[in-house]
Amino acid sequence: MARDDSKPRKDGKGSRHRGPRLTEESIERIKNELRTGTGYKRPPKHTRFKKGQSGNPRGRPKKDDPGMGDARSIDALVLKQAERRIAVREGEKIKEIPAIEAVLLAQYVSASKGNSHAQRHIIERYERAERARRRRIEAEIAIWESYISKLREAIAEAERNGEPPPEPLPHPDDVVIDHETGVRFIGPLHEEDVRRVEQTCRMRDVLFMQYALDRRQSGKPECEDPLDEPGSALLHANMFNRSVPKRFRVSDDKICVRLLDYDCVPKRQLFKDVYQGWRSLGVKIPRGRTFPPLRTGIETAGFFAELVRRFDDGHLDVDGSTLEELAAKIEAVFWEWKQAKE
Repeated sequence: MARDDSKPRKDGKGSRHRGPRLTEESIERIKNELRTGTGYKRPPKHTRFKKGQSGNPRGRPKKDDPGMGDARSIDALVLKQAERRIAVREGEKIKEIPAIEAVLLAQYVSASKGNSHAQRHIIERYERAERARRRRIEAEIAIWESYISKLREAIAEAERNGEPPPEPLPHPDDVVIDHETGVRFIGPLHEEDVRRVEQTCRMRDVLFMQYALDRRQSGKPECEDPLDEPGSALLHANMFNRSVPKRFRVSDDKICVRLLDYDCVPKRQLFKDVYQGWRSLGVKIPRGRTFPPLRTGIETAGFFAELVRRFDDGHLDVDGSTLEELAAKIEAVFWEWKQAKE
């Protein structure tokens, strides 16, 4: 019969004991729990939650929710796919456009073919976009009207006090307000823009002097054909004059007065002024050099207009070209243009 180990037994020395004994530390802990009334699931009273008071006043922490800046967010992925460029065919040409633009283009095609659902959606979307555009334009106009009003008052105040008027950027004269299309700027917006405009004005002024010198140098009676007379310098001066903002331009009356003043300058002094004018612009032109007649100036202006047109149309690729390659391309365009004229 098996022995019952739960009963007390005698060891070799005759002492009686049970299984494993509690340690002194465990006994002391049990005594403390009995004295203080604390223990498992019974924390001390001073550490317990007070009635009516939350044990977590800040609430449960929210789970991580990737925002727009996170590449893993749904919104970021949607925007990435919508802005991804895809190839589409328009007639004989293939071009790349954003995917969202391709979707809208397909919807417009469907609407133009009579799909009433697509037509309704496009009209509703257009009306929302137009309302948003009008609100944006009105807010923009309100801001710039206030800007113009304050600066015009400051300029008028400086003039009344005999002080130099402020030169803000953008200048109020260069801000054009259109209640249909919004605000546009026709003048410099940064200091670098101002320097470029001033450089153009200096070039214009030197060309006016050059024209006066060309007339003085010709010493010939008027030609039967005005195109054979000096005039290319004046032509280019007027082109530069029209290219700058209105407040930087010289009026026709002032141009005539300026040319009359140059007629009164001694020829020797005019030689010197023109030479120094070109030198100040970094252009090395021999003293006394004259410009070609008006006919040549018109042809040159026409050629440069053709260059600009071809560049804007993408027919003149200059990216990555060396100076020699660029010169060869320009020469090729010149001869094509010349043959087309003939």
